[in-house]
Amino acid sequence: MLTRQDKKELVAELCSAIREEVAAVRQDLTALEHRVDELEVQRLQAEQHQRATDLATSRQGKLLLELRRQVEDLENRGRRNNIRVRGLPESEGESPREILEGLFTQILGEEAPPDFGLERAHRALRPPRRDGLPRDLVCCFQSFQLKETIMRAARTLRTINYMDSHVSLYHDLSPLALDARRALKPLTGLLQQKRIPYKWGFPFSLQARVDNRWLAVRWPNDVLRFLRAAGLPEIPVPNWILDNPLTRPTGPTVLAENLVDGAQQSSSTRRDGPSAAEE
Repeated sequence: MLTRQDKKELVAELCSAIREEVAAVRQDLTALEHRVDELEVQRLQAEQHQRATDLATSRQGKLLLELRRQVEDLENRGRRNNIRVRGLPESEGESPREILEGLFTQILGEEAPPDFGLERAHRALRPPRRDGLPRDLVCCFQSFQLKETIMRAARTLRTINYMDSHVSLYHDLSPLALDARRALKPLTGLLQQKRIPYKWGFPFSLQARVDNRWLAVRWPNDVLRFLRAAGLPEIPVPNWILDNPLTRPTGPTVLAENLVDGAQQSSSTRRDGPSAAEE
């Protein structure tokens, strides 16, 4: 049978063991608290670094998109004296210069000059098409005014037939500008349906005059504002920047969309024509 002294010793041993366990737990908690504090500091540093990285990426993306716009404009201005002719059959030993001069003489008639001043004339620089259709003929004029005279005269003709072929004349545009125009076909089709006159601008823009106001689309995010400002129904229009692998900004989709919107806002500070809002 335990005596009172034995009980006191057992209680003392038990209390001592509990104190040791509590001290060990406190020590572990203190170490864990330090580790949590370190992790919290590291998390805050990681968040700050991520925000700085996102900001730098956003700025670089805006700059790249604006540079893309400027390079595209330079390329189109370098092509401004060119005409692209579609539909003329290919043949061995052909002379593109003679073929085109004959076509332009037919278009201008009595107003045709004795010398068209063509700097270059050649087939489109690509392999022959597999479907057998002829490649476009591209020529560069020394005179921009003469090139525009030919294009205006061609627009007055319902059809152009030359060398037993139906021929079409086009401005020679950069691939990026052509992609944007193709993407905006639903919008230009709607403008034609509503008999709203429109024109293309450089750097790239689609401009229309509605109720004595000039409205314009330069970036994909302008389309919805353009439709609302013009009182037109909302229609789906492809995003010619995000849908194009050559121009799509890298990174998550949400960030990429923000880059496009940011580039639009930054370029709006350098006004080169009407905006989607009323001038």
